[in-house]
Amino acid sequence: MDALKDWRDGRDGRDERDRREERDGRREQDRREERDRRDERDRTETGAHALREARALLVLDQTRGIDLPAIARLVQAFGSGERALAAPRQEFAAVAGPGPAAMRDDRSVRDAVDRALAEADRMGMLVCTWQDAAYPERLRHLADPPPVMFLRGRPALMSGRTVAVVGARRATARARDVAGQIGFRVARAGVTVVSGLALGVDGAAHAGALEAGGGTVAVMGRGADEAYPSSHRRLFSRIVERGLVVSEFLPGTPPLPHHFPRRNRILAALSDVVVVVEAAAGSGALSTSRHALDMGRDVWAVPGPIDTSGCVGSNEMIRDGAQPLISVPDFVEAVAGPSDTSTQPELRPSGPPGRVLDELGDECLGIDALACRAGMLVSETLALLTELELTGWVRQLPGMRFRRAA
Repeated sequence: MDALKDWRDGRDGRDERDRREERDGRREQDRREERDRRDERDRTETGAHALREARALLVLDQTRGIDLPAIARLVQAFGSGERALAAPRQEFAAVAGPGPAAMRDDRSVRDAVDRALAEADRMGMLVCTWQDAAYPERLRHLADPPPVMFLRGRPALMSGRTVAVVGARRATARARDVAGQIGFRVARAGVTVVSGLALGVDGAAHAGALEAGGGTVAVMGRGADEAYPSSHRRLFSRIVERGLVVSEFLPGTPPLPHHFPRRNRILAALSDVVVVVEAAAGSGALSTSRHALDMGRDVWAVPGPIDTSGCVGSNEMIRDGAQPLISVPDFVEAVAGPSDTSTQPELRPSGPPGRVLDELGDECLGIDALACRAGMLVSETLALLTELELTGWVRQLPGMRFRRAA
């Protein structure tokens, strides 16, 4: 009987422990679920607050008479864009002026911002204000940082080392080929290529980076919803898929001329190094390089023929102190460090440069002999050899003789 009683007591004790553990488990589960609900409420409230602040800053940015410095003053005075919009008109006017104070309640501006934010959400854009952790850190150091940025793609590409490649829209074949080689080699070395998606040099640099399987960032002078120019739609789609599209402008904003100087300062700020491949006097690429110099960035320029008007600006940059980019492999080593891979580019030149390379074969030839073999003028052959040397395909020897790079 004693043994039976002991067994029953043990069983009852185990049952009580099981019930206690079950109750404790339910309580812990309830606590976890409550924490999850609270965290979700916090995230929802934080997200809603961030969206309201982004909307307020965009309304301020779209209000006539309010520029970026004025937005910064308003946020400093009232604590946020949302509070600035809600402030009494007299107090708002004391900071921004009576004109903007009268315009800030324009319903059409608020409706346009709401439509643009809905489009950004539909396209999966990340909308971040200068108060958000996702806001590009490099832009915080601008004198007039954009209050809101639209990011479409892989924002993490901006956290590593970056090189901007810019230049002429009406670029020569030589400049496009050099830009493509720089984009390819820089991206292959693990450095992100930044450019403006324009025709010519910009597009070639983006395409080269994508061909290498690397990262590239397109900084837009319009909204991030569509390509500009339209001929770059396919390239734009590839960058959205594998790179990053960046804009400070609302989706749907057209590419107006005064947007591009603003775009250029963003492009320079997002880059550690800026390379100008080919630029005439007065080129927008020179604006990017000036912004870069003001920010303390390294600036390089590719030398061009001295009798070519399209190279005047980039040649003058070298005269004024920019580093001359005379070898793509050497440049890549300078910005990315030594590489164990071969210094020869994998993208073999086509067209006239490829023909010169084919005729050179494995021999060491002078200019005259090579021009004769290729059926070209000596001046044309020399220009192509300069391009091939710049991109690492050939090496010049004493006596103006050339051979393929090892």
